[in-house]
Amino acid sequence: MTDARSRILATLARADDLDAVLTGFDLDRLMRAFDGPLLARDRRAELAALLCLDRARDLSAAVLADVVHAMRSLRNRGTFSGSIRGVFDSLEGEEFRDFKYLLNATGDRHDLEHVVFERLTFVDRHHVLRRIREEAAGLEHHELRILSDIDDTVKAMLHDRRFVRGSVYPGVVAFLRELDDGAAAEPGRPGDLTFVTARPEGPRDLIAQYTRDALEPLGLPPHTVLGGSFLNIATKASIAARKLQNFEHERQLFPECRYVFVGDSGQADPQVGAAMVARAPEFVARVLIHDVTGVAADRRERWSQQGVSTFQTYSGAARIAHGLGLVSEAGVARVHAAVLEGLDSDVVKPGHRDALVATAEREVQAA
Repeated sequence: MTDARSRILATLARADDLDAVLTGFDLDRLMRAFDGPLLARDRRAELAALLCLDRARDLSAAVLADVVHAMRSLRNRGTFSGSIRGVFDSLEGEEFRDFKYLLNATGDRHDLEHVVFERLTFVDRHHVLRRIREEAAGLEHHELRILSDIDDTVKAMLHDRRFVRGSVYPGVVAFLRELDDGAAAEPGRPGDLTFVTARPEGPRDLIAQYTRDALEPLGLPPHTVLGGSFLNIATKASIAARKLQNFEHERQLFPECRYVFVGDSGQADPQVGAAMVARAPEFVARVLIHDVTGVAADRRERWSQQGVSTFQTYSGAARIAHGLGLVSEAGVARVHAAVLEGLDSDVVKPGHRDALVATAEREVQAA
């Protein structure tokens, strides 16, 4: 008499429409069931092989992304790695692209970057990255991806004394939405917006998950978070190195895309952005730096020659993006309205509101 797990494997192996069977199914629970109770044998490798190798071509990108995410508890690196390689080999064209974006928007650390650069073996990683390059080579248009810092870019945290600490900058959410809606091939598609930060992930991903949870209620487009480690927060140089590594990973995972990097003047972001442009000018549309430290005019000019633009309010960021063809004129107006609304609130410290409003009005009218 066969046990329940053997019967499930047999049923899945012969199901006529396996994709329909697994759509909406609790794959996390299914994977846990194959871990086995108490002393029972762990059979997750068999389930992974069935779904990722034997029947991967019968499954949609959405179901495969859910399968891969459910496999995150697998500790055998060879089993996990070979299964992921099988998924990438089973897909092509739009399904291949959709799988990447869906896996990149899981809402936790087990996203595309983590899977490829931390869970695959050396050989399988190079194979998967080659498959990504092959699929990207057939695409005619460079889609836009948005890379954004968090501290002093989305929230006033370290260097900005004009706003209440921890407050969300007026207009930043509207700006990121306009970038996502205005220049992405598929507005609102999961995975187009990535936050790159030097914040450490922490034990069991607790700090990074805290960061994700803090971003969740802001109304941002679907996004993922690439973090750092405790070793990367000691100096500006180490912070910059981690952010550049995140960019290099992004570029390898999405070689078909162009990038806009949004950062601030407080923690090496201008240098990171200039290095991005120098390394891959064809991939970086522009670097936008939120000036929270009062950057001198000569330095702003020098940065501009390196592909780095500065702004003081998100009205200015929207105007710059409009000049690059990334945000519509109507989008600029929506961002500016959001900026003015935010400045008329208690997130602004006393004595700064009038100057900020004047700056926003000046920046939104800039040529």
